[in-house]
Amino acid sequence: MNRDILTYSALNCFRNCPRKYHLRYVQHLRRPERPDALAFGSVIHTALEQWYRSVGDPDRLLRVLDLIDDHFPGRKNDSEQRHHWHLARAMFEGYAARYPVEPFEIIEVEREFTAEIRNPDTGRPSQTFVIAGKADGIVRQDGELYLLEHKTASSITADYLDRLWTDSQIALYCHYLRQIGYPIVGVIYNVLLKTRLKQREGETLEAFETRRAALAAKNKSGRSTAQRQPPESDTEFRGRLADWYARPEAFHRERIYLSADRMAMLQEEVWEITQQYLDAKRRGKWLLNTSHCFSFQRACDYLPLCQSGFSPNVRDNLFEVAPPHEELETLTLGATDVDF
Repeated sequence: MNRDILTYSALNCFRNCPRKYHLRYVQHLRRPERPDALAFGSVIHTALEQWYRSVGDPDRLLRVLDLIDDHFPGRKNDSEQRHHWHLARAMFEGYAARYPVEPFEIIEVEREFTAEIRNPDTGRPSQTFVIAGKADGIVRQDGELYLLEHKTASSITADYLDRLWTDSQIALYCHYLRQIGYPIVGVIYNVLLKTRLKQREGETLEAFETRRAALAAKNKSGRSTAQRQPPESDTEFRGRLADWYARPEAFHRERIYLSADRMAMLQEEVWEITQQYLDAKRRGKWLLNTSHCFSFQRACDYLPLCQSGFSPNVRDNLFEVAPPHEELETLTLGATDVDF
């Protein structure tokens, strides 16, 4: 029996905006470009995967730094790539220095899974869907299993830590990984901060002349010995980045336990969303939720298409057709259970 795959991204997309779900997961449309913040996070995620797959390799930091280099091939001529390259290398060198030895044992890295979506009232599996996902890692600490979830963030505040408790994706992963044999009790959030430091570009001639004139006006002689400030060298910038990533607050670990009650509640929500989806599909009604057109401090990728009344010209010029669930690579339905 062939059943459709649902991921957390797809579930959340349908819950937020059924029309967006239809465009991405039914029509398979997406914008070709990728926001810089997502691209940088993807590089760090890939670097962390390599890092934890190479435990015991004395050259693993060098291999990770080579991997980062490969992700920024245009850094010599592209200032944005060069900045992100400097940042990624400094972040990972700082990470390796902070965690040379881990308090946990790596059990799985990038663990893909599929599991049954069950009716919470009858326990029967859905005949239409299975749920699938990929966990960053599964680790054992203090004799218990946890998900290891990597995140990059601009800052860590009390609000940020409180929001981790509301992370429905990870709670769902815990529930469904339990279903296939991993007795996970909670999550270890592994947070890497993205510094706002920028490489100094130096003064323009106009800025220098303005500054020198102001200094000269304050001097009785009417002269100034000020020198034009040169651009910051790569060596100087790397030094400032290294100092920043040596700070204790540059990295953070947060351990959260998840109750069985919360996971059961999320199971009910997943089932309800699948029923709403089936109703939308049957009636051909994919509602547009305009309250999500500007979520995450930017316009939705599909806003131009919706604004155009779903014009074929806009669709063909701004979008490409790409398979859904790109976060899953080698998914096999009916994953084998494991024992611990």
